[in-house]
Amino acid sequence: MRLFLFLATALSLVAAPEPPPERKCTLRLAWWSNPSERVELAIVQGKEIVPFVALEMNLDLSKEYRGPAQLVIVRKKGAAQKVEAFDPDKLYTLAATPKPEAKAKPEPAKKEKADEWAAFATVALPESSDVGVLLLMAPDGSCAGRAFDYEAGRFPYGSIRVVNLSAMTLAGEIDTKGFRLAPGSSDLLPVIFRERQTSHIKLAAVLPNDGIEPILGTKIAGRPNRRSLVFILQIDSDTDGRPLFESRSIESVEPVAPPPANGNPVVK
Repeated sequence: MRLFLFLATALSLVAAPEPPPERKCTLRLAWWSNPSERVELAIVQGKEIVPFVALEMNLDLSKEYRGPAQLVIVRKKGAAQKVEAFDPDKLYTLAATPKPEAKAKPEPAKKEKADEWAAFATVALPESSDVGVLLLMAPDGSCAGRAFDYEAGRFPYGSIRVVNLSAMTLAGEIDTKGFRLAPGSSDLLPVIFRERQTSHIKLAAVLPNDGIEPILGTKIAGRPNRRSLVFILQIDSDTDGRPLFESRSIESVEPVAPPPANGNPVVK
C-alpha cells in the first residue's frame, strides 16, 4: 500500500506542469527608428495593461516589471495618426500642477481596458535585474523585439557590447584584438576602458564565399564612465546581391551619486 501511494505521488509530481518562468526586473524599451505613425505602447503585467513610452535609440525611460519571461507588448487600437516633429525632452518637462482644493478627492488611477489594445510583439526576456528591449517595426505594421542584458554588473561602464541583429557572422577587431559574433548573438568587446583613450574598431560581415563586407571602420573615444551598445542590422542588398548594413548605437553614462545632505564626504 505504501509503495502504491509512493508511486502515485511520484507520478503526480512528474505529471504536474512546471509553472512558466517569471522575471522581475527594470524594463526599458527603445525604437530602432520612430514609427511614421503614432504608436501608443503598453506592457501586460498580470491582468493589468501598463502604458509604456519608448524613445528612439534611448533607454533612459524605464518601469519595474514582474511577470512572465515572455513579455507581451500591445499597442492602442485606433486610426493611424501621423506624427509631427516630436521633442523627446518634453517627456522630462514637468507641467505645473495646480494646488487641489481642500475638499478635492484624488482621482482613481485609470485602468486600461483590454479591448482597446491589440497584440503587437512578444519578446523573451533574459534573466537579469535590468533588461533593454529594442523594437523594430516593419512597413506592414508588424513588430519584432530583441531583449538584451542591461545590468551594469554584466555590461559594465567602460565597455562596448555589439548586438548582431543580422543572419550573418560578424568578424572584427578593436586595438588589434579580434572577435567574432554568430548570427543573432551579442557579446562584450575584448577591451574595457579604465581611462580616457582612443581606440580603432573594424567590423565586417563574413560572406558565404569567405569574402567580407566591411561595416565599420572608425575611431572611438572610450571613457571609463560610459558604455555603448552597438546594433548591426542588415537592411537590404545591392544590385550585385551584396548585403547592406546599418549600425546604430545607444550610449549611457554612469549616474553620479548625489552629495550627502550634510555636505560631508562619504566615508567608505
